[in-house]
Amino acid sequence: MPPLSLSLECYAGTFASIHAHFERKTLERGLPSLRIPAVFLLGAASPIPPQHGVASAALIPGARQIIEGDCGHFLWLERPGSVRRALQSICS
Repeated sequence: MPPLSLSLECYAGTFASIHAHFERKTLERGLPSLRIPAVFLLGAASPIPPQHGVASAALIPGARQIIEGDCGHFLWLERPGSVRRALQSICS
């Protein structure tokens, strides 16, 4: 993991916004109207369980999901090349 610097004010504001969007069901209503290629790259051992990404992908027509075993939340660090492979899978 690279060194990180976090802002408590930013963190609090971000989560307040996320909760407001959950209450308004912004993603549930908006994702089905997307008409772009989409791939969800998910780590099987992420602290955010992959089934949440799978459920989000299911709302987007034609979206794909890839679950990488033995990976957590930071797949680009834990499995270098995984992001490139995932993007290539929707571009080819």
